[in-house]
Amino acid sequence: MFYHQPTLRFCQPLAPNKLLLRLKTLYRDKQTCQVIYEDKSLKTAPMYLYARTPHYFYYQTEIELSKPWQCRYFFKIQENKNSSYLLKSTYSKTSQPFSYKWSSEDIFNTPDWIYDAIFYQIFPDRFYNGNPKNDPPGTQSWGEKPTFDNFFGGDLEGIEAKIPYLKYLGVNALWLNPIFASPSNHRYNTSDYMKIDPALGDKSTLRHLVNSLKSANMHIILDGVFNHTGTDFFAFKDAVLNGANSRYKDWYYFREFPVRSSPHANYECWWNIPSLPKLKATNPEVRKYLLSVGTYWLREAGIDGWRLDVPNEIEPTFWVEFRQEVKETNPEAYIVGEIWHDARFWLKGKHFDAVMNYLFRDLVLNYFARRRFPISTLDFLLGLIRLRYPEAANFAMLNLMGSHDTARIITAFQEGLSGINGHSGSYEEAIIHLRPALILQFTYQGAPMIYYGDEVGMTGGADPDCRRTMPWNSEVWNKEIHALYRRLTSLRNNLKPLRQGYFQPLATDDNAEVYTYARRLDDEKIIIALNASDYPQTATIEAKELDIEEGCSLHDGLNNRNFEVKEGKIQIPLEANYGAILYRLK
Repeated sequence: MFYHQPTLRFCQPLAPNKLLLRLKTLYRDKQTCQVIYEDKSLKTAPMYLYARTPHYFYYQTEIELSKPWQCRYFFKIQENKNSSYLLKSTYSKTSQPFSYKWSSEDIFNTPDWIYDAIFYQIFPDRFYNGNPKNDPPGTQSWGEKPTFDNFFGGDLEGIEAKIPYLKYLGVNALWLNPIFASPSNHRYNTSDYMKIDPALGDKSTLRHLVNSLKSANMHIILDGVFNHTGTDFFAFKDAVLNGANSRYKDWYYFREFPVRSSPHANYECWWNIPSLPKLKATNPEVRKYLLSVGTYWLREAGIDGWRLDVPNEIEPTFWVEFRQEVKETNPEAYIVGEIWHDARFWLKGKHFDAVMNYLFRDLVLNYFARRRFPISTLDFLLGLIRLRYPEAANFAMLNLMGSHDTARIITAFQEGLSGINGHSGSYEEAIIHLRPALILQFTYQGAPMIYYGDEVGMTGGADPDCRRTMPWNSEVWNKEIHALYRRLTSLRNNLKPLRQGYFQPLATDDNAEVYTYARRLDDEKIIIALNASDYPQTATIEAKELDIEEGCSLHDGLNNRNFEVKEGKIQIPLEANYGAILYRLK
């Protein structure tokens, strides 16, 4: 069985003269696939395995054409000495190749810089206090226990002061939790979208931070909270004061007047929290105001985009307008939505560039920390997620392990491992089992994201415990995990296929708990081998699957050792709960 249709899953224009093609076949080990296409003459391009399920293989290739906007093609499948062809005639009475035409509107464009991004999420109040003079009243001592309400004095000057540390860590893009005026430490209850919270700085402080980041070749995106405001927001305060006579009475979903927040709010609010009244984004005045916020900070401070809070709770047509306004202001602005589940609706080129990849995080935890399925299933499920979205979106995904909304990743591993027979869930055990998961995160398609402090071994349960202050005394850091993060960021920054190469699964071994895959970019290949077992294992790579010749030497950048192709194979000894990253030295 062979299948192809010129639809999103199987056919994606990447540029006026570039086309990505996929072919679905039955799960067969000994087959090769090619696409044959017209480009002045008939040309051939090899296809490589991209994803697999228990019953099917998906092959993929990218072709470049001398004439833009159209392509005619068909497929050749070779199994042993037998050749089969797939043309459009399989689905019609005429023997014709597939034909596909596209326009610029069909190309899913994302910012060029996002391919190379390694993100670092900062909760501003908890990162570093760079200016004690702007501390809010009652600021507590650094390192005390976080609560829902307390402040520790972190600010924008503190972030700027730590740019050398961020460069040393190897990250090159920041996402800041909300920084606009607000009475809370989390600032998701905005009082003024046009004003930086005085406890963090002011507009000039933000501009200075952005300029310093740009000088360090780093990007920054802000948190956009447009579903709801705080009760100190001017429109809500006016409605409280003037009731039905307020000119802003239609900015929210008031059920009656006067406005009442207790004992129960008589207006819609986020998760029924009275301090978070929901904006009526269908109101043209509200839309105009919020769209102005979206472009204002791009122009006035030079930020590089937005992370959008709970965007699925806002009318989708608003995000169409938001994208248009933002991209007209800065075509290279990054728009990433907080979507926790299937995001196909949001990734059609009309709304977002990408989403926070919580599906990736879920799979990582469910395998590496909880062992809810074998490693082959991890491969299948990762592939199915990739197949859902445009390939450009896959490269732009924000691949997180934890955030301000989750338990920290080490704590999540402790909780998961404690439920597995033979495991204690200790801190030390969590660190060991996290290692192959981190290797996957930094060698996978999409932008890896570090939640501040994870790289030094911070722990913490659900909010507010996951929002502890960053420890700056390196004596308390976990040196092993910090060194691994730095090694992984270095390899990703220096090996272009890890950032821009297509994904190719190689092999899984459920008994040994070993997973091998590659990242391909033109003629360059990076081989990744993961050992999720508590015992040393050996991964075997078939060199022909990667077109690597006999005798070729490869370097393991993770462990500083060398390998050679012998008798068509690469044998890679793997430490327990660790991995290898192999590439050819130039």
